[in-house]
Amino acid sequence: MGMPWVCVVPKLPTLRLMGLIVETLDPTDAYAQRRLKSVDFSLAGYAISGAKLKSVAAAVANGRIGVEVGDTGPNFAAAYTVGANRHFTLRETKSVQDDNWRSQIVHESIHAAFDMEGIRPPNDIDEAVAYLGETVWFRAGGLGRVVTAPDAAAKIYGAASALEARLDLHSTPGQRLTRDQAQDLIAAINGHPGYAPSSAQ
Repeated sequence: MGMPWVCVVPKLPTLRLMGLIVETLDPTDAYAQRRLKSVDFSLAGYAISGAKLKSVAAAVANGRIGVEVGDTGPNFAAAYTVGANRHFTLRETKSVQDDNWRSQIVHESIHAAFDMEGIRPPNDIDEAVAYLGETVWFRAGGLGRVVTAPDAAAKIYGAASALEARLDLHSTPGQRLTRDQAQDLIAAINGHPGYAPSSAQ
């Protein structure tokens, strides 16, 4: 799930949202392409890559993944629903489509990529890959990131940033991370009230 402080412009048509998602996941300019390509790692055997995110863009463009504006609950600004009725849900509040907004699209699209492959990681690994993936994407842009969020969410982003920086994932693609390497991130995820601890390890 995405960042609770980043939301969607009110009344933005669904088609426009679809276009913004596709532009984020299948960009045409070299800078944005480099950022997507940097998302290339695996955690506990679950791999994500820019190519897989591009496949999500294609699924949004041809309607295999839907997009709606609706309630995402008290903790998150975006959500992804798996299965036959797979779709993104984006909360309708005031904001702009900046890098924070785009990073939550990267996050939810990692869930979508696993779903499209028929892969079901344990919840904490699924979320860890998504948080780490959006962090890699953000850092590959060469931009600073200011996290303003409730304590539980801030701990997740802090742990993801620390892990990304320690391994330099954005400039060293193809790394295979173990669960132990991501233990601080996983602990922060399982400590968040919006996530139920995973029972299957």
